[in-house]
Amino acid sequence: MPTVLVDTAAWIALVNTRNELYSRAEQMMAELRRRKVSLMTTEFVLLEVANALCSSAWREKVVKLIDGLRSLPDLHIVPADTSLVAEGWQLYRSRSDKEWSLTDCTSIVVAQKERIEQVFTSDHHFEQAGFVKLL
Repeated sequence: MPTVLVDTAAWIALVNTRNELYSRAEQMMAELRRRKVSLMTTEFVLLEVANALCSSAWREKVVKLIDGLRSLPDLHIVPADTSLVAEGWQLYRSRSDKEWSLTDCTSIVVAQKERIEQVFTSDHHFEQAGFVKLL
């Protein structure tokens, strides 16, 4: 069964009904569930989501989202650890020609290790890294 990495942009689109990508994100998530695709994300991505939507207006929705994600049996959340930070940092340091965030770099490292080809995101940085973006 294929695995899709879910990036920050997808989680934000799914929680924010006013996001321009909300409808497309909902349709894509429904399609991934229909196909019984395994989903993977990282603690760094969840940190980024919480940081992006930290205002009091969003906090309750974000808490519900992330707590809910942690209970999903078909979602693997890669823990934040020092070795992943180090590998992401190496990629970040080596690609001064790109505007990839450190979170993007850790996600790219995870996707490469897991042989993931598709990323549920609208972020073109993943296309630059050789992945197919699904949003």
